[in-house]
Amino acid sequence: MLCKNCNTQIEDNARFCHACGADATADNQPVVTPVSVPEQPVRSQITVDDLPEHLSPLSPWSYFGLQILYSIPIVGFIFLIIFSFKKSNINRRNFTRSYWCGLIIIGIILAVILIFTLLLGAGAKLTRGY
Repeated sequence: MLCKNCNTQIEDNARFCHACGADATADNQPVVTPVSVPEQPVRSQITVDDLPEHLSPLSPWSYFGLQILYSIPIVGFIFLIIFSFKKSNINRRNFTRSYWCGLIIIGIILAVILIFTLLLGAGAKLTRGY
């Protein structure tokens, strides 16, 4: 006998299909009817004009300008703080947060170099007998 659900060969006295688990004794198997979905026009491409303002991409010149802005000592730090939390453009906010990550990594590297320099300097003083 064939399973009415998956067409697998099963024994004549089997209660369930060993392949799909369907009830082999029931004569009334559920009939699956396709659901019709209303057709919508398919768009081949999404353009920048279709995006909301807060998702609009930044140009390469915008990234370059932001890096120059952030490198200005006091003003850049203020803009870093403002743009880190401002929700007007997600791409600018993410770039600013990644800039913070870069500054933190540079700070950690400089701190490690400073600690090693101080330790080596202190070790050199101890070996000279000062």
